[in-house]
Amino acid sequence: MAASRKSKNELLKESRLQELEGKMQDAIKSYSKIISKYPLQAGAYNRLMILYRKLKDYKKELAVIKQAIGAYEKDIKDDQQTWKKANRKSARLSLSLAKSMGLLNDKGLPVYEDPQILTWRKRLETVQKKIKTPPKPQKKKAVARAKK
Repeated sequence: MAASRKSKNELLKESRLQELEGKMQDAIKSYSKIISKYPLQAGAYNRLMILYRKLKDYKKELAVIKQAIGAYEKDIKDDQQTWKKANRKSARLSLSLAKSMGLLNDKGLPVYEDPQILTWRKRLETVQKKIKTPPKPQKKKAVARAKK
């Protein structure tokens, strides 16, 4: 019960401590719990991505990136819908103006993206490249022979 009463910041601190102690799997579980409870907690997503990168588990990192981007895009869309319902007349005028000015994409979402989402999109591209290209074999170190 005590865990459910902890604040978001306390949970993040505990997760970070687990990470620093080398308890990677425990930290992954903790960050995942934070995300399930607070789906817009960017810090937990970022740390989880970093842990998976350290473990070279690129597929799981990719899944976390997609989950994070999806959560933020859903929140933006939900906020828009709420505002549209509350301000129908203004919404119609704003929508047509925004479209004519090129401020919305094909999905009706703003062209401007939150800097955090842009960072995740760059990371997404990087991880996709890592998954597609097999790791390079390590070169064997040449054994230096002593001259006699």
